Amino acid sequence: MRSKRVIRNLRPGTLDGSLSIAGVECSRESLRTSRNSVLVSPVLSRPAMDANVGKPCRFRYHVILHAPTAMFDHARDIPVTYLNKAQTYTITVVDSRPPVAPAQPVQYRTRIGIAFEELTHRSNPALCWQLWHDARGGSDAERRGSSPCAVELVALKGCGLETPDPTWHLESASFNQFCVSWTSSGAAHSAECRFLVRFHFLSTDFTQSKGVKGVPVRLCAKTERILSPECPPEGETEAEICYCRVKVFRDHGAERKLANDVAHIQKSIDRVEKQIARADYHGGALGKKQKRRSVARGPTPNDPTRSMSRSPSVSTPGDLYKVLYDLQQLFSSPLSVSVFSLPGDEQDDPDQLASITLGNHPPSSPDGMDVRGDTYHDGPTEDGLPGRPSRSPVQRSFSITPGKASAADPAPVACFYVQIQKNRRSSAYYHAMYLAQRTIRDLALQLSKLARIDLRGIVRLVHVKRMGLSIIVDDDVIQHLPEGQDMIASFVEIPAVNRDMRCRPCFEVRLTY
Repeated sequence: MRSKRVIRNLRPGTLDGSLSIAGVECSRESLRTSRNSVLVSPVLSRPAMDANVGKPCRFRYHVILHAPTAMFDHARDIPVTYLNKAQTYTITVVDSRPPVAPAQPVQYRTRIGIAFEELTHRSNPALCWQLWHDARGGSDAERRGSSPCAVELVALKGCGLETPDPTWHLESASFNQFCVSWTSSGAAHSAECRFLVRFHFLSTDFTQSKGVKGVPVRLCAKTERILSPECPPEGETEAEICYCRVKVFRDHGAERKLANDVAHIQKSIDRVEKQIARADYHGGALGKKQKRRSVARGPTPNDPTRSMSRSPSVSTPGDLYKVLYDLQQLFSSPLSVSVFSLPGDEQDDPDQLASITLGNHPPSSPDGMDVRGDTYHDGPTEDGLPGRPSRSPVQRSFSITPGKASAADPAPVACFYVQIQKNRRSSAYYHAMYLAQRTIRDLALQLSKLARIDLRGIVRLVHVKRMGLSIIVDDDVIQHLPEGQDMIASFVEIPAVNRDMRCRPCFEVRLTY
């Protein structure tokens, strides 16, 4: 009976209960939604107004993360994608303008990296990564038996074993980015590559303040065409940097967060329906009490599902119907895939992200909070789970800026000067390399940092004498190296010695001195 009363009590000036929204006439009944309905199909249709979503992709290289986005307002918000930690996702890279009838297969290079969205995190990204390493990244890496890794390239699985994909080759990797080269067949209409990725961090790992919601991060991609000397360039060859926004949750938290958003919007729709019924019952007037309640809500948080469910100033039933319409539109707003549609800047360049290193000096939190000791998130998190402790070393200190040492660091016991040779290219200068211990492990660690490769990719170290004799380097050899010895370290790529090493390039380091 209430619904009939709502339809009869029309606002003055309307004869048939119609209402004009965004210049389109529609009936009020078409905007009603059932309480038990989750997916609403309103009569009105409004074109998407977001420049990054509504328009065709502006980039030559189309990069897609095969995961749906969360609900968002196409006119005001940038989509965010909820992901699960340690779950495998597919990324596709497509060249929309490949060379026409190339003489030989075309080669491309794609880099995938993680950058930060908030200005406080972008100003000092290495500090945030160190917080992640001490809170979760280091311990997770020990359980996996590998080095710390926030984003990982996953090999395809065949017969229960991880096998490399012949369509791409891993060139380099660090804890927050990796680089793959891939080849397109000349007969293909469009050049395309597909690979799998896995994330080993949470959106709440980059701060140690209590009860803080997870911050979105940027999943960045940089793609370029590799030019060979035999093949002259055709068309555009510049690299493109683009990204999409993601949040990473634990234990299927992405599905829980999506369900929570749907439930929240449904409750907001129910609340607006009651306000419409109350306003129509009183002849189109909201009443002073309801007006004060609407205005008192004030600013809304930067969350599409929260901001759309509140109206800072609602004075007429027409405004309520507009709010109801916008809320209903949210149910059809998620995109089936996440497109890298936002242009990145220099800080989003995965080449720049590769220069960030994890040090050993004490941090100061980006938000100015004390970061020593154990801190607990003593409230429910965004994914609906109770808070868990985030541990950080009590007496341990670390630094994020390379080259700055603190008093807590062990004094180096030896210094050598190394020139790096990799991919038939030599660095123009020698680099000072300090060892905390005269061991083969510490030497390999410092060499991997200078060459920017994964430590696990160094298979062996060999001392090549001038007469051509090759000697395996061990702890005894390093113990007898003179202080200040200059050497040339040549990184020679070799075939993988076992199946576990096929997913990354393997090197033999040849030391000449």
